[in-house]
Amino acid sequence: MKPASAEIRASFPFYAEDSRALRQLNLALRDAGAAVERTDTFRLLLHVTSEAELFARAVLRYGPDARPDAAGYGDGTGERFTVRVRADWVKKLEQVRDDLARKDIDVRRVDVARAVLHAPHDVKKLLRELGRFEAAFPDRRTRVERAKHRG
Repeated sequence: MKPASAEIRASFPFYAEDSRALRQLNLALRDAGAAVERTDTFRLLLHVTSEAELFARAVLRYGPDARPDAAGYGDGTGERFTVRVRADWVKKLEQVRDDLARKDIDVRRVDVARAVLHAPHDVKKLLRELGRFEAAFPDRRTRVERAKHRG
């Protein structure tokens, strides 16, 4: 079993609406001066969003009182978004999925992630969190980070 801090590759089937929501949030962060890619933005959202907020966003999007068109399934999968995520972030998504199932709301792990993508976000707050996030979880794909781990 991998430790909670281990990174794993995870794929999320995104519809066109999901890709657009992620792109718009990523552009908002870039316009505010952040040098982020879509994967960075998605990882940041998974990290800073609590289980309680994930649960609330999923209930609003997929619960019994949700608008019929709110789920936004579209015409099919637009892309398979693959990203390296921490095992504890995946566990958080799965815990929320299980909690929703206990309330008779049947969703997948990707649906919980999709719900947070479509939620309104405070870009200034995300920018503040981004600095701490990048310090705690540096991009291991850069030359500098790879050199640190080689010794």
